[in-house]
Amino acid sequence: MIGVASAASLRAALVFAVCVALLAAGCEGGTVINHSQSCSSAGGLLAEANIACSGTAETLRGSVGIEFGDGGEDEELLGTYRLEARISIGEGEASVYAYDADGERIDLGCLSEGTLLRVEAVVDPSDDSSVFFVDTGEGEIRDLRYEGRIEPT
Repeated sequence: MIGVASAASLRAALVFAVCVALLAAGCEGGTVINHSQSCSSAGGLLAEANIACSGTAETLRGSVGIEFGDGGEDEELLGTYRLEARISIGEGEASVYAYDADGERIDLGCLSEGTLLRVEAVVDPSDDSSVFFVDTGEGEIRDLRYEGRIEPT
């Protein structure tokens, strides 16, 4: 039994060390529970798509990217987009950010209980398809709600 407990402890310590290293490197990573999203797009073969989405999540921890669309190849987001969104939470605190065309992180605002964050920004979701990120730090938020749209600039 001592060997099994030691192996489990060693694995847990290794996982913890990897997580700490990733957080120190500034990588996004988190958990979202009971996330649902509905999107629609407009545009044709000669025009780039405008995408509108609304979504909810019961609980969110860490830094989670919110993508618009189903993530299929037909909806690959390349270049910069104008984002207009409204985001709220029922419980907790979080920051919202995105990335610009130069790969620089841009602050979009803070979320707290009972307030509505209105976002208007030019973002570049090209690297990982996330239009914006919600970051709870070491805490968690509950009852995330958002609706927004993006259109090519």
